Amino acid sequence: MPRPSPPAPPSPPSRPSRLLTALALCVSALALPACDRNAQAAPEGIVSLSAAASNQQDDDPQKMPRPDGPRLGAVQMAAPIFERPDRRAPKLGYLRAGGTTVRAEKPVALDDCQGGWYRVLPAGYMCAEGDATTDMKHPILRALTRRPDLGKPMPYPYAFVRAIAPNYYRVPTKDEQLRYEMSLERHLRSYKKLRTKWDELNVGANDVPLDALGNAAGEAPEGPPAFSDNEIFGGRGDDAIPWFFKGGRQIPNIASFKVPQYAVITNRIARKAGLALIDSFMGPNDRRLALTTDARLVPTSKLKPARGSTFHGVDMTKGWELPLAFVHKEGAYKYDLSKGALDKDGKIAWHSPIQLTGRSKFIGKTRLVEAKDGSWVRNDEVAIAVKPSELPPHAKGTTRWVDISILNQVVILYEGPKPVYATAAATGRDGLGDPKTTFSTVRGTFRIREKHVTTTMDSHESGNKFELRDVPWVQYFEAGYAIHASPWHDDYGRPRSHGCINLSPIDARRVFMWTDPPLPADWHGVNASAATGEGTIVHIHP
Repeated sequence: MPRPSPPAPPSPPSRPSRLLTALALCVSALALPACDRNAQAAPEGIVSLSAAASNQQDDDPQKMPRPDGPRLGAVQMAAPIFERPDRRAPKLGYLRAGGTTVRAEKPVALDDCQGGWYRVLPAGYMCAEGDATTDMKHPILRALTRRPDLGKPMPYPYAFVRAIAPNYYRVPTKDEQLRYEMSLERHLRSYKKLRTKWDELNVGANDVPLDALGNAAGEAPEGPPAFSDNEIFGGRGDDAIPWFFKGGRQIPNIASFKVPQYAVITNRIARKAGLALIDSFMGPNDRRLALTTDARLVPTSKLKPARGSTFHGVDMTKGWELPLAFVHKEGAYKYDLSKGALDKDGKIAWHSPIQLTGRSKFIGKTRLVEAKDGSWVRNDEVAIAVKPSELPPHAKGTTRWVDISILNQVVILYEGPKPVYATAAATGRDGLGDPKTTFSTVRGTFRIREKHVTTTMDSHESGNKFELRDVPWVQYFEAGYAIHASPWHDDYGRPRSHGCINLSPIDARRVFMWTDPPLPADWHGVNASAATGEGTIVHIHP
């Protein structure tokens, strides 16, 4: 019962540094690190990226892929793309399960790969055996047709686990649900009574209109869209049990949690875990089941829809100038200081951007900064983006670089000396502490090493013992430190992470689409290399 994929989003603007001609990337086979220096990322189909690549030439046109050529698809959570037709070669990137990409008509080799090594676009080689296949009728390719929507800040529908939930391997009968879920009848009575409240939708990141660069192009609506229950939890209109779950499970296990084919349940998911969803349908016991990206099932009565923050930064090319500020405290006020006192002059909306003049003063021990409209705001209620007194050496020409201030809790995108985007962030909760012994963000000048549309992080990122599957827009730049979206909170402008740079989904996508290396079409992850151009500079300072 394959379903059509959604229309492809518009491609980000091209630029010379992003030419994909003869693209070659580099990646290692280790699991991705989480933000904490000691953390171990969960192995849910993750391919970590790292190593230099080179190009190989072949004069046989049938061994070279063309845009309208046949395709090859991923049948495991991550199907690696290699630098050379050799399993020992550096990995260039990967496809996500169910995804396909263009390949050559004929393989270049059969060495250690009975299905054949095929060149793929825009570069690299994939083995059509095990992780990938040329059979477009393979059950995984027919079943997992929903791709991440690269045009939206939240690339999948997301949810958080409200109560410990089972990860079902196949559709459970009513008796099996009662067997595997403790106090289920009581839970279902509560859900029936409180369902409207529990499943209530908020206005989310995907409701904010964006321009071609990913800048917010308008305000968020007052209310969320009118979604059906099916759509809320990842479905696209059909509540029937999918063909691949009828009469038992008809597709192989691609999750890292291995079970026999006759299993009913794989494991359980802890409360507060985050999940990306790709379908939903009604099952036995009048319960809706959601399909996760690794082809497992979760009852939606145990889930809370998560739509991400509507917060976003400002386009610095549209009249904004440094310094500017973002309100990070609810209930903040602006003040009239004409009488030499802190006279409140109206509230300021949480997350509002404020154009500053650069002037500041103290009233007693309270430091205030002046807004362009003549009002004043408390320094401790805003995150302030300022231009450094001295730009770093790389701030020349049109070189793109990301500036991150730990004390100010802001991220500024620069092209040479010119700021083009600014926003509030949430860095390591221990501020300027030693990253080796505290939950502080590493400082220094780095480059983007690898980029993932989504990837799994563990509990260390947010300080609780639960996993975060399919975290969006992840960009690693040093060891386990990354810039990424954080759909689980809305606290930007104040430190709170275990070392990573947390951004809102809108801002994380804006940064991801702006940095190098660009993500090749169809790929789920890519790495910086000599062939793609170096990764964008990340400059982190107090």
